Amino acid sequence: MTVRWTVKHFTLLAAGLVLMAASVALAKIATLGTSPISSIPNVGSLLTPLTIGQVTIIFMVVIIGLEWVVLRRDFGWTNLVQLIPSVFFGTLIDAFVTAFHAIQPTAYWQQLGLTLISIGLLAFGVLLEVNSRTLVMAGEGIAAALAFRYHRPFGAMKVRCDLAMVIGAVLLALVFAHGLIGVREGTVISALLTGRVVSWLETHLSRFTAWVQA
Repeated sequence: MTVRWTVKHFTLLAAGLVLMAASVALAKIATLGTSPISSIPNVGSLLTPLTIGQVTIIFMVVIIGLEWVVLRRDFGWTNLVQLIPSVFFGTLIDAFVTAFHAIQPTAYWQQLGLTLISIGLLAFGVLLEVNSRTLVMAGEGIAAALAFRYHRPFGAMKVRCDLAMVIGAVLLALVFAHGLIGVREGTVISALLTGRVVSWLETHLSRFTAWVQA
């Protein structure tokens, strides 16, 4: 691992986090629901005075704590260091929400359009994050921890984790707001499309993906 490799791959990770944060901010503004990983922070931001970025940081800390519960002796610095991109990610989300404040969709097609754009940004950001081969976000970290502990495929465990987060967000909304807030059709669309868009990008941008991984 050379200095050049390190600089390149951490720069790609940062770029991925920027795109993912912009995605969350656009989905927040569209108000049709965010991606599964951001569904609980989105609901939390509607139930408390905290911003979605602040709740995201707290949520990521909780997830890293869950990784410790799952892994125990196998919990290491690679898990703990997930705090760094988590804080960066949460801070960026709030920065983008502020930067995009002038975007005020009024028609449903505008909301849906913003949601689809956010999914595209999220997919490209995930492509950069995963293929940077540096650090992973806590959302992927807990799925990897559970996959390791229970000897299950990562992909299957990731789907289960995403589903659990959506269910958790729905329960939070129903218990504390007595209604379904923060989780809508955009959450479902994101859950169904993001992985497929990532696969499509990897297939059709194979040279770029190879360069990212190199």
